Amino acid sequence: MKTINKYLFLMLGLGAATCFTACGSDSDSDSGFATEPKEVAMSQESMTLLLHEEEGNLTASPLLEGYSANDIIWTNSNPSVATYDETTGTVTAKEVGKTTISARLRGRSAVPSCYVNVSYVKVTGLTLDKSEINLSRTGTDVITATISPENACYKDVTWTSSDPSIAKVENGKITANPNNDPLMGSGTVKITATSVDQGFKAECIVNVGQFSGVIYPSYPDKQQW
Repeated sequence: MKTINKYLFLMLGLGAATCFTACGSDSDSDSGFATEPKEVAMSQESMTLLLHEEEGNLTASPLLEGYSANDIIWTNSNPSVATYDETTGTVTAKEVGKTTISARLRGRSAVPSCYVNVSYVKVTGLTLDKSEINLSRTGTDVITATISPENACYKDVTWTSSDPSIAKVENGKITANPNNDPLMGSGTVKITATSVDQGFKAECIVNVGQFSGVIYPSYPDKQQW
């Protein structure tokens, strides 16, 4: 019995030692991974730029001995969104979107990166310089649309007429009776301007041939003349 107990004691001791060694080994491995030195230091890990408003600056420096800035190789995942000038370190926004600018040492595999997000100044409102226009059956006029804020990136506006046969609109120019229809009478149309960005709307009422007490019949009866 004493012999069996002796062997059991030895086996338990060996098991505990094995566990301690293995645990210690994992701990050392984790610690070593956490303290693994970086190869390149990036001045920024992320940046957000406003289109047409801002430029960024990004630099990198080697952290390993024997390497210089000339050994840094730069890559850009989406240069259509933002470009990078290696000489000046300037990041220039080109269009709305995201790109990743990375740097690594020549002959090395570690690739630290800077994530670049390009946003823009959005349209917050749209106004027209006229809210109502009176035109003769051959008249024309121009409406001007103003986008706010002034530095909004996308200022395009689309124009529509509720009845283009009475008055059409092209880039803000209003033309009454565009088809030169002799039977066209008076009428009222609504001209709507819509901002392409954000979809803001503004409207102008156009009265054709029905102002100052003059009203033209839509389809004149020849027997009345």
